[in-house]
Amino acid sequence: MKEIMNIILAAVVSIAFISGTKAQDPQFSQYRMTPLLMNPGYTGLNYDLRAVVNYREQWKSVATPFSTAAFSFDMNATRDKQKRASLGIGLQFLNDRAGDARMGMTQGNLLLSGILELAEDSKLSVGLMGGFGQRSVDYSALRWESQYVNGSYLSSASSGENLASNNFTYMDAGAGFVWSYGKDAGYITQNNGFKMNFGASFFHFGIPNASYFSVGSQKLDTKFTVHASAEIGKENTNLTFIPELAFIQQGPQRQILVGNVFRYLLSEGSHVTGFVKSSALSLGLNYRVQDALITSVMVDYANFSVGFSYDITMSKLAAANNSRGGFEVALRFVTPNPFAKVYRSRI
Repeated sequence: MKEIMNIILAAVVSIAFISGTKAQDPQFSQYRMTPLLMNPGYTGLNYDLRAVVNYREQWKSVATPFSTAAFSFDMNATRDKQKRASLGIGLQFLNDRAGDARMGMTQGNLLLSGILELAEDSKLSVGLMGGFGQRSVDYSALRWESQYVNGSYLSSASSGENLASNNFTYMDAGAGFVWSYGKDAGYITQNNGFKMNFGASFFHFGIPNASYFSVGSQKLDTKFTVHASAEIGKENTNLTFIPELAFIQQGPQRQILVGNVFRYLLSEGSHVTGFVKSSALSLGLNYRVQDALITSVMVDYANFSVGFSYDITMSKLAAANNSRGGFEVALRFVTPNPFAKVYRSRI
């Protein structure tokens, strides 16, 4: 059975090369924990410094797992309370591997943003992204029908295939804006603040080549994203509601994500001595339309956060993978402490 599956996989890969199937960007279900991947306008916005590590693994129940890892760092480089404008800078790395042939992508980006204070509670950030990447595939890991002789597989036998290059490099670009509104609640025990982010971003602009063949080119489709989220504190309680929405279009492919995170403040933390650290627990439920139900849990402790999520497949693929989708983990560090005396924007 495994040999048959390998043959089918090899055929699918070949057809993809020949027909020029459009590639898609890797995605994370905890998109609130991949702000720079979502929109360059988040660079340096709402935090002095932020570092995030993400890892995702999916399709383990039906094939060789697809794995995606990311790291991002950004900061507000010129913050001055006397000025109404500041500069954000950041960097990002992304690595994706898929299937037996380890078809993958590695990319590094630099990000720059200009942040303008429109009013006391309102900011507008416009960001740019530019970088380079490499796509690769390991043909030696594939098995072809011509390599089976009298029912036995011979790795030394010729595949008989005219294979393309096993790697190529490309350049990439993106841009976006984020409008951020935030009304602080005062001391955290009041919890009557309201915060909101809204933004849109464009990636690729038809720049990157997505073809392994040296003759001709197949451009990666431009990706367009619109997203919004809010923080709504339930007054005089420790509970905060965080509704969120994202719309992603890349060529013919579309994703719509909608859901809510419930965050409960476990410990306010001591304001004077700092001996007691603030902490919070968040539970999230999101839906990727016509695809999966995303469950998540996050623990915040002072400047640190760790989040876990799991995708429960709701599409027709559920019959093949028993509804088992993808597991994801994210680690984050930010300054200043988002729970210090007043609520600050967390999204």
